[in-house]
Order: sequence, then C-alpha cells, then structure tokens
Amino acid sequence: MSFNVDAAGKTNFIAAGSVDRPVAGEEAAGDGMRQTLNLNFSPENREKIRKALDDYAKSVDQDHDRIEERRRAMQESLKERFLDADNDNDGTIDRQEATEKLPQIARLFSQVDTNQDGVISLEELQDAQSRAAERRSAAEAAIEAQKLQATDASAATKSKSKQASNNSKKRTY
Repeated sequence: MSFNVDAAGKTNFIAAGSVDRPVAGEEAAGDGMRQTLNLNFSPENREKIRKALDDYAKSVDQDHDRIEERRRAMQESLKERFLDADNDNDGTIDRQEATEKLPQIARLFSQVDTNQDGVISLEELQDAQSRAAERRSAAEAAIEAQKLQATDASAATKSKSKQASNNSKKRTY
C-alpha cells in the first residue's frame, strides 16, 4: 500500500505495506476511531502508516513548531470569538448570544451543549471543534483508504487477467 502525503507545500509518496483483512474481533474491540473509519487495515499496517506519517511530519517540521503555532492560533481565535459572543460576560454563551454572533454554533447548539444546561462554555466549544476536526480527518482517511483499496483491487484484477492470458498462451503452444 502507498499514498501521497501533502504537508508544508510538499508532496511525498509513502509506501506502507499492503492492505490486509481485519483480525477477528478487532473491530468490536477497537476504539471509536477504528469503528468510524471502518478500514480493513491490519494492526501492523496501521502502525506502519502511523510511523510513516510521524516520520514525514518530523522531516518537514522537526520540532512540530508550525503545527503547534497553528493550533495555538486556532485556539486563540476560537477564544476571541467566544468572548466576543458572550455579551453578558458570564463565561458562557446562551442560545440568543449564539444566534446573534455565532450562527453556525446556534444551528448546532444542542450538540455543542454536551451537558444540556442551556449554555455553552468555552470548554464545550473547544471540545466540539476537536470532535469536528476528528470527524473530518476520519472522513478524509476513509476516502483515501477507499481509493487505495480500489487501486489495489484494480491492480489485482489486472494481474489475474494477465496471468489468465499467459496461461491460455501456454496451452496454445
């Protein structure tokens, strides 16, 4: 199995072994991420992929400074928007404040308000942002995995076709 990784404006080709079928009971025992992704990678191949991505990330940004800088900037931006929306300065955003200043959050208010107390705290908003990022990453990984599986299946079909063609040529001689 191989895939392209884009980071910091550079594209690298990474090979990480082949796709295997799930180990018995792995999906049931796996964490939510594995269940969400619903991938057919063996534990060994998942570890190879993680290592390849870690190695690549370290080669591009050895100390992860850029990643951490972006993460801090996003957190700071989120905090600023939260504080701007908190009209009564009580440290929370109610449905009205969200509707006025954060319409995207207002549409998802019940999902963001995880403790269902009628207000959103900064922590709840940060958790919601993290969950959304995880879902995006999982969806992107699932799409990439489907592309890889389709490519592998296509290659296997071509190989079988070529093998059958070679076998039929041998019979004609």
